[in-house]
Amino acid sequence: MNYKKHLSIAAALVLSLAATVQAKVYTWDKFNIAFEAPEGGHVPFTFFQDPNSAQVDWDEMVMTLQRYTKNNNTNKKNLNERLKSRALGFNMYDTRLFEIKVKGFKCYSLEGTMPDGTRCLINYLVSDKTPTVLEVVINYLLGNQEVAEDIIKSFSENNNQKPNEREKPKQKIQKKEDAEKQEQELKKEKRRQNEKVYEC
Repeated sequence: MNYKKHLSIAAALVLSLAATVQAKVYTWDKFNIAFEAPEGGHVPFTFFQDPNSAQVDWDEMVMTLQRYTKNNNTNKKNLNERLKSRALGFNMYDTRLFEIKVKGFKCYSLEGTMPDGTRCLINYLVSDKTPTVLEVVINYLLGNQEVAEDIIKSFSENNNQKPNEREKPKQKIQKKEDAEKQEQELKKEKRRQNEKVYEC
């Protein structure tokens, strides 16, 4: 294992404080990519297999990034098919395709449920101005969907990140016990909706 290589790549993911207490701007200096996400994330050295990959871990959420270069197959149809293929590889269910608006990128997204009950958001961000295509996969608990989508919306390129322009602070990552309570409440609500009400 080449630890020097891993260390240099990890060092490129520099953390800097953003305008809010709960969020930081993470930068991938090698490709001039920045995104805003909850503070407390760390970069595991063991993840890196090549210089085009990165990962950030939180206690209740994991995000992996993979950089590709545009080619003739980089279009909406092929990227949506690739999203479906990735979801199939994860054995995801209850999936849906949709688009998230990200300034400077065309974004294609798929969300769904993983076999362990956690949620997953898979995205392809195609740069408007450079050859960069980013695959961003976020695995999170149910209550963190807004956090995951906010991370995707915050992506920027070539040092265009402006955290001071945020409309609201980044919400905190939901803890596992809170997610379990929320899931139980949702199940109860579903059961109530499915029950037949009989009038005497």
